[in-house]
Amino acid sequence: MSNADPAPLTGIRVVELGRFAAAPSCATVLADWGADVVKVEPPDGDPARGRGAHDGGANPRFQVHNRSRRSVALNLGESADREAMFRLLSEADVFVTNLRPVALRALGLDAPVVLAAHPRLVYGQITGYGPGSDERSYDHGAFWAYSGMAHMFSRDDGEPPQAAGGMGDRASGMSLAGAITAALFARERSGKGAHVSTSLLATGAWLLASDLSEVLAGGTPRTIDRAASANPTLNNYRCADGRWLWLQVMNPERDWPALLRALDAMWLDSDPRFAGGDSTRLKEHATALVETLDEIFRRSSLETWERRLREHDITFAPVRSLAELVCDDVAAAAGVFVDVIGADGTTSRSVDSPCTFHGAERRPATPAPRVGELGTGQPW
Repeated sequence: MSNADPAPLTGIRVVELGRFAAAPSCATVLADWGADVVKVEPPDGDPARGRGAHDGGANPRFQVHNRSRRSVALNLGESADREAMFRLLSEADVFVTNLRPVALRALGLDAPVVLAAHPRLVYGQITGYGPGSDERSYDHGAFWAYSGMAHMFSRDDGEPPQAAGGMGDRASGMSLAGAITAALFARERSGKGAHVSTSLLATGAWLLASDLSEVLAGGTPRTIDRAASANPTLNNYRCADGRWLWLQVMNPERDWPALLRALDAMWLDSDPRFAGGDSTRLKEHATALVETLDEIFRRSSLETWERRLREHDITFAPVRSLAELVCDDVAAAAGVFVDVIGADGTTSRSVDSPCTFHGAERRPATPAPRVGELGTGQPW
């Protein structure tokens, strides 16, 4: 018998009415934390089911956002199915959705209506531009483009880079999961539910908060230019084998001697531009130092630099590919991945949500459900 505590959200019932990744990813986090999640989707399924499916029918992108829950198929355009939805909500603790506010109002599922009927419910909502906006958007839009993030990372010619799919959705989902758990805690004291929300835009802005704060204070936006880095010892460098590493010397005055020993470049300290690792002078002569460090790092392979930097306790990180990461022992030990156990006992690997409750039980992760596997019946 396990002596572990129950998972923190054990006994919490969640209804997820989501599309694509934002609300579903939030529900995955809540499920990983112990909640019992039911996904409500139309009879033909969440449209994300058909996106990214492999030849064998598996869809890992859908699985990672929709594991560890059951599915109820409802046509919410029909009054009988809307009544079934309200019966679900009457037994739930949490409702999570990323449908547009205009769609929720049309269905009678907007926050004022739902909370009037179910005052102990925590109503969690993700939108593109805030709950007062009916504007449609996805994470490439409100999170990546509108927030200023794409512009900040644009190339010299102004062309904005592409973003990895779902980054803003998952970041927003994680934020909402935190807000939902805070609202559940508040309910323990007040007895009342709450409406909590976040948006793709607000999440993108929060991730850029350091730079936005500079602009709000009258400063100029920071440019992403490795050749003119404000701290050349906090920068990326290519090694002799074409691999890259990210040097992370946050305090050059303190770590300058050790860095020069690791680089076998004590002669740099005799250059008045760089002597003592003075951060003001390093910033002033950043382009020259980046060029010098480029030349030094090109002399040896990544493996050699990893060994030398570790020997001298210099903080760095190798630039890993996704193919490398899935085989990486450090990532595995950090809990990046989770085994998903199918009904037949077979296992597959997926990406775990990023928080661990030490000393608490972890409910086994299970595959995403079949569409409407519970029919239209009550799951609880």
